[in-house]
Amino acid sequence: MRDIERTILSQYANSPSLCAMIAGWNLALDPTSLLDRWYDLVWNMRTAQGFGLDVWGRIVGVSRVLSISSETYLGFAEANDLTEAGFSTAPWYMGRATTTNFALADEGYRQLIYAKALANIADCSVLSLNLIAMTLFAGQGDVWVRDNGDMTMTYIFDFVPTDVQISIIQNSGVLPRPAGVGVSYAIRSAG
Repeated sequence: MRDIERTILSQYANSPSLCAMIAGWNLALDPTSLLDRWYDLVWNMRTAQGFGLDVWGRIVGVSRVLSISSETYLGFAEANDLTEAGFSTAPWYMGRATTTNFALADEGYRQLIYAKALANIADCSVLSLNLIAMTLFAGQGDVWVRDNGDMTMTYIFDFVPTDVQISIIQNSGVLPRPAGVGVSYAIRSAG
């Protein structure tokens, strides 16, 4: 601690034994490095790791563990999700999806926390929804929101999301929508 001498009562300030003991305790119990590590590993979102990110996830309301649908099924574009595929490329849906639980790594979870924090304060305008989508999928390709003009909107991806990203899109609740507006997802075909 700083200014340890100010914490000693004046009647004991001239006692060499007591002052040496307090100085030794101060060196052994100095919380400065602990506070610096706490700030870096828990409080600072840019550098938080493990437990610190789990705390931030609880604060914003998003879990590190996602349920991942690892298969695509025969479907059509009107299915409004990203798990459909065409004939000869995917099996028929048999009534239950094979799912697994997947814990996101720190960097992926940090990105999800940022997106959820933005979603918590978003006004659900197209501008704010685009900001959330671009934050979540930064560096992977273009993604934007299209207002279809009929009380529906579409999140359009200019890249093919991974299974984990599909679960984030469909299962995490991070991509918000305005009240009363239907939402769908589409992958823009190259070419």
